[in-house]
Amino acid sequence: MVESNQTEKGITRRKFTFGVMIASMAGAFVSLFSLLKVITPPKKAGYVSTIKIGDQLVYAKGANAGSAVKASSMNVGDWVLAYPKGKTSNPANIVQLIKLKESDFVAPTKVNLTDQGFVSYSAICTHLGCTVSWVKNTSNPDASVTECFCHNSIFDPSKGAKVIGGPAPIPLAQIGIKVQGDSVFFTSGFTGPIGPQV
Repeated sequence: MVESNQTEKGITRRKFTFGVMIASMAGAFVSLFSLLKVITPPKKAGYVSTIKIGDQLVYAKGANAGSAVKASSMNVGDWVLAYPKGKTSNPANIVQLIKLKESDFVAPTKVNLTDQGFVSYSAICTHLGCTVSWVKNTSNPDASVTECFCHNSIFDPSKGAKVIGGPAPIPLAQIGIKVQGDSVFFTSGFTGPIGPQV
């Protein structure tokens, strides 16, 4: 009888130890999965633009935020961040409007989506979704670029915003614009995906 009780206790301890090991391993895998989910940005999640053809561009920042972008206030080499009027609450709608010389545009820029030297692209970096900025090179205007300062992705807006440096996997999506009077309006949707594409 004594041997039987000891055998049962031994089996119970083994089962308990085995159960603890399985629970520990499961906990470790869940923790690792949670960590990977936190540090990996969601792929293409949440970046759905509500821009429609005919929407007017308004300034996104500064003293003029919310008022109509004035085409006459922009010279070659200037840029602004803009939203479609009445749709500023959707961060997927933010665009970069840049004025270049019309002769600067080469493929893969869709020249039919530009007007009077104005070109517009999504202002959301295709790497991790930071907002991009125009970097004007005053000593060499042809070397001006759009850059994301989060991880140094660099895009060339005269060449379809193609990636010329950094980790961004694809160009910024172009969107059609038209100057009417002194205002700027959207004439198309985005030509490609917007937001992080990693």
